[in-house]
Amino acid sequence: MSALKTRLALVTLGLLVAAQSHAAGFAAPTSVVGLSEAGATVADGGPVSSFADNPADMVFFPGTRVGLDILAMRPTYTVNNSNVTYDASSNLQILPNLFVTHRFNDLPLAVGLGITSPFNINNTWPAGTFPTQSLPLKNDLRIIDVNPGVAYLLLPNLSVGVGLDYYQTLSATFGPHSGNGGGVGGNVGLFYTTERLNAGLSYRSTANISSGGGSIDLPSRVQAGVRYRFTPRFATELDVDWNDWSNAQLPGYGSLGWKSSMAYRIGLSYHLNQNLEFRGGLAHEGSPTNGASINAAVPGTSSNLAAFGLGIGVGAWHYDLGASYALSGSTTSDNPIYGGNYKASTLNFGAAISRDF
Repeated sequence: MSALKTRLALVTLGLLVAAQSHAAGFAAPTSVVGLSEAGATVADGGPVSSFADNPADMVFFPGTRVGLDILAMRPTYTVNNSNVTYDASSNLQILPNLFVTHRFNDLPLAVGLGITSPFNINNTWPAGTFPTQSLPLKNDLRIIDVNPGVAYLLLPNLSVGVGLDYYQTLSATFGPHSGNGGGVGGNVGLFYTTERLNAGLSYRSTANISSGGGSIDLPSRVQAGVRYRFTPRFATELDVDWNDWSNAQLPGYGSLGWKSSMAYRIGLSYHLNQNLEFRGGLAHEGSPTNGASINAAVPGTSSNLAAFGLGIGVGAWHYDLGASYALSGSTTSDNPIYGGNYKASTLNFGAAISRDF
């Protein structure tokens, strides 16, 4: 009984202690399970949505798996400029994500497809927020990633996966600059699993999208994680991410002048029984900005986040619910155009449905 109480206390800690935003830059979560565990899922492998983080794990699951994740994001931004506080208006952003994987029966091979919404910006600053701004300043970006991939079983416990990322903007408006376009990148992953231990490593390349309003340059990312099952019911994962924002560029803003940043994540999961799972997570993401590189499109402050979620099995179907809340610190920008003292927060929540065939 004492051991059970200890495990439940750890899960409760993951649900209640504060710690990440959806990202210190403008990346967005792409799965409800990942959202529930603060993004610490590169070594998970269990849900079909883990394909978005690491394509290598799908070869360990027989048959066909399908999942649909619907996430919602509500960011808030404020800036204190010349002793006046301005609030940016933001719409609720609905981000759908679809995943399909299939393992061939007689081959050590699996194929998959993910269609995700990995990058998002939405805010409008009222006229007069910044010295040179006489009209409302709208910043709006939504990108989808069509990501086919393949995984191969190198050894009984080790697999490799590769994928192609085709990015397409659905909207890209930054002040007077507007236009849509597409670009190509790639990703690769490794996955190792035993009865108690999983380890995952993934790399996603940079990509350039040439839109009518200017260039959008996306960052490269490296994720590494270890997941350990203390018992068949209780597991925890520790992830470290490196995000190279040094090439980041947006229409109207040009090169953002950002740097690479690190993120640290811990995720917890506890199976109360075979049909009910509790999840929680904490994360901290460092800021890619310095005082001069903070701008109105994405005030890229460091952030801390608390996350929680549930997994529910009903017959052949599986349902997931998750939410997170992120709060940044106060950051002062000495940018000559967008100077001021910024604060930001983000509420994310979502629901998912999946099934194995």
